[in-house]
Amino acid sequence: MSKNDSNLTTNSEYLIIYEVKNANPNGDPDDENRPRMDPKTKINYVSDVRLKRFFRDYIIAKYGTDYIWVTKLDGKNVDATKRLEVIGKDPSSVLTKCIDARLFGATIPKKGGEGKGESYAFTGPLQLSWGYSLHKVDLMDTRSITSLFSGRETGSGNIGKDYRVYYSLIAFYGVFSWRRSKETKVTQNDLKVFDNYLWQAILEESVTRSKIGHYPLLYLRLEHKDSDTLLGDLRRFLKVEQKTENVRGLQDLKIDLKELSEKIKGLGSIYLRCADELSEECKSLNELKPVILPHKDVKFP
Repeated sequence: MSKNDSNLTTNSEYLIIYEVKNANPNGDPDDENRPRMDPKTKINYVSDVRLKRFFRDYIIAKYGTDYIWVTKLDGKNVDATKRLEVIGKDPSSVLTKCIDARLFGATIPKKGGEGKGESYAFTGPLQLSWGYSLHKVDLMDTRSITSLFSGRETGSGNIGKDYRVYYSLIAFYGVFSWRRSKETKVTQNDLKVFDNYLWQAILEESVTRSKIGHYPLLYLRLEHKDSDTLLGDLRRFLKVEQKTENVRGLQDLKIDLKELSEKIKGLGSIYLRCADELSEECKSLNELKPVILPHKDVKFP
């Protein structure tokens, strides 16, 4: 854990927006790994687990598995008991070492004598909603892919399914609770690590065959100046209109962030990162004099 500890006394709220082009934002294993969709509204959904996985995998790729609780070992899935044996003997060592346990929470088993054991559950102070698209999304018409590797008996190549969306602009809302952070011992530096690394994680950890095509567009954290204020889901202050029935890129959407800017004005410190593609839309946010990310003073591990 960082030595730059501080006594956090205020909540934060998050708005995270990224786009996905010609890829699968989050396959549903119960539905042939198709993108998660509401078939009636054509809204595309992405689980919070998917977004947290980007962050975890980025930390692992950069610093190794010592700092992440939920991970494979040597490329293999392991149970939580085995994971604890590697991290340390006591559940507190998990919180000390693993930033994902401090931010997102963890359930940690501890074996006792004669087969008896205990389980420690820590609720994460940083919780993310499921993300959803800010417009109607179309699945790509082409779905079949072929492989030169033959089937078991036919000797012919295999044909599989590959489901993707043409374009999806996805927004997440998140909340950090300073009161819950006392239990998992989150530091100010932990929040800065998340501020800095999630953006890069979406870029770098989406470089897989089905995920390539993810690009972060906006990251905003509102750190309230008092201990009790929360606005609630910031996505309701976004105004997004489709210019065409079938959206194929950012140019097909009209995005207005002015209401969001009005709602968060004067409530606290704003940490902001906008992609060049949203520079015009972010002008109203920049007028609030935010702290422009990435932070310069982050230390990790």
